[in-house]
Order: sequence, then structure tokens, then C-alpha cells
Amino acid sequence: MKKSIIFYFSIIAFSFCASSSNLPNDVRWVVNSGEYDKLCRQIYSQATEDLVKVFIDGQSAIIMDLDETVLDNSQYQIEINEKGESFSMISWAKWVLRAEAKLVPGAKHFFDFIRKRNIQIIFISNRMNERLSSTVKNMKKLNIYNEKDIYLLRLDKADKKYIRRNEVYTGTGRMRAIGSKKIVAYFGDAMGDFSLKNSLGKEYIFPNPMYGKW
Repeated sequence: MKKSIIFYFSIIAFSFCASSSNLPNDVRWVVNSGEYDKLCRQIYSQATEDLVKVFIDGQSAIIMDLDETVLDNSQYQIEINEKGESFSMISWAKWVLRAEAKLVPGAKHFFDFIRKRNIQIIFISNRMNERLSSTVKNMKKLNIYNEKDIYLLRLDKADKKYIRRNEVYTGTGRMRAIGSKKIVAYFGDAMGDFSLKNSLGKEYIFPNPMYGKW
């Protein structure tokens, strides 16, 4: 019986290693490396330390990207690699609807801290707004959802992130009923997640070698 159990787990371990070794280096680094895990945790830890020192009032907020900043979509990358496919909006939409993304390392502790301090979070993501309910479902499954969070997802191709950030600064567009906010921190995995004009808040950028505009 013992030999059977050992053999069974050996087969599982071998299969995992074999499939893992077939992944592109960028995806394998995110999925398996201690460096990726450590970096993400360090970024969230540093942000926690910094925000403890910041005065927070009703006008304060942080702007966060979602994918590869809060939500870990490496499983999507694994699946399209196994199929010999590359990114497409069709497969990506199906993945988002599944609401199966995991958390970026360190995110849960950071969100617990944010909730205790009652800091307003505004999510500005290029996920399409038509899939907001699936995104919320995913956040709930990960136990980081809060009904006070604001989601400014993409309405159409012209609805760039800088446009939505400007709505936050000026209290216009979808922020009209809420009012303007003072941003004390930005979180993202690409340069487009950060403001060039209103850079008073600290910026925290996460490693994402899997995709981007380079």
C-alpha cells in the first residue's frame, strides 16, 4: 500500500515538472520562482508601511490596476500555451467569465490592512465593463471584495486609463456622483497604470514578464 501511494505521488510530481518545464520562461518564472513571490510580497509590504504614515481622510483614495497587480492570471497563460495559442480577446473574455484568477502574492494581507484603515480603493482596469459582474464574483471568491470599492472598467476602445484617472481627479464622468479624490498611491504592472501629471501619490509597480507594451 505504501509503495502504491509513493508511486502515485511520484507520477503526479513528474507530470507537474514535465508540464512546468514546457512553459515559456516568463510564465514559468511567475508560476514557480521564489523571486516573483518575494518581489510581490515586498512591494505590498512596503506599501503598507508607507500608507501607515499617510494622513487619510474622506477625499483620499488609492488607484489599483487588477490583472497581475491584484489578480494572478498565470493559469490563463498556462492554458493558452498548452493549446499552442496566443492571447486573444475571445479566450481572455472566457477566462474572465470563469472568475478563477488567484491572488498576486501579498495581496490578501494588504487588502486586510486597507479595510482596517477604511481607505477608498478605485480599480482602473482594462477589463471590459460588460464583465464587471464576473470580476466582482472573482473578488468575492478571493475574500477581498468590499461594496465600497469603485470599479472603473473599460467601456470601449476609446476609454483609456488616463481618461478614467482624470475623472477621478476632477469628479467628472462616472465619478460625478462621488466627487473628486486625492490619490495617495498607485498600484500597477505597466507604465500606463501611473499618472504623468498627478504624481503626488506613491507608485508601486509589480513584475509582469508575461505580457506588456515593451
